[in-house]
Amino acid sequence: MKANVTLLLGCLFLLSGNIVAQRISYGPTVGLLFDNPTGSVLLDSIQVTLQGDNDHQPYLGGYVSYELTKTFKLTSGLNYYNSYKSAIVYSTGKEGFERLIHSTSAGNRSVEVPLLLETKVPVWKGKGSIFFLSGISPHIRLTRQGLPYHTSKFISQAMSEALYSFKTVMKPVVWKYSLGVGANIWRLRLEARWQYDLANSATNPYRVWGNSYAFNSKNNTIRFGLGYNLNWKKKN
Repeated sequence: MKANVTLLLGCLFLLSGNIVAQRISYGPTVGLLFDNPTGSVLLDSIQVTLQGDNDHQPYLGGYVSYELTKTFKLTSGLNYYNSYKSAIVYSTGKEGFERLIHSTSAGNRSVEVPLLLETKVPVWKGKGSIFFLSGISPHIRLTRQGLPYHTSKFISQAMSEALYSFKTVMKPVVWKYSLGVGANIWRLRLEARWQYDLANSATNPYRVWGNSYAFNSKNNTIRFGLGYNLNWKKKN
């Protein structure tokens, strides 16, 4: 009797495991991320303005999707990328040489961990589908590094500190809305997502000379990705 029960439980376990495995798709992803930061702050007489230059960076990662129903999937993953933010900095005072425009930048090694609801729209029976994505995507900065800044040799100590302190304004974690569209074709997964900050600002206050200045900024992000499904089934 015990042997029969054990055998039955074992069969149920294997069956449930097989069903779960059929509902999961996963694989590597690569893509390109376009950043467009906007925002500025006045540090007494020094103006700092983010450059919204549509900086683009490649990313590398992986994704996993779990089929909740025939229509809906829960999708997550991990995407690694290098993020660079730059700003123009100049004095609003009357000193001639300080009116020169300087530039500064900060580099961040970052990861994105999206949590998305995928809504499927069947198009090609047995071969592929179109889907819509909606959810949230925290962006986690692993490092905050100040990059070499470019300026005139004639520079005040105040301006030098303002340029150097730029690296500290980037928040370690930024939560974003995430909306997108994509397609599953054979083993390939194509997606495009638009992201916008959940918080009022993507930057911390600007801390320099022992003072703190409110620095409000926003950061539109568009990303295009290509994934490869390692658990593809022809019937899907």
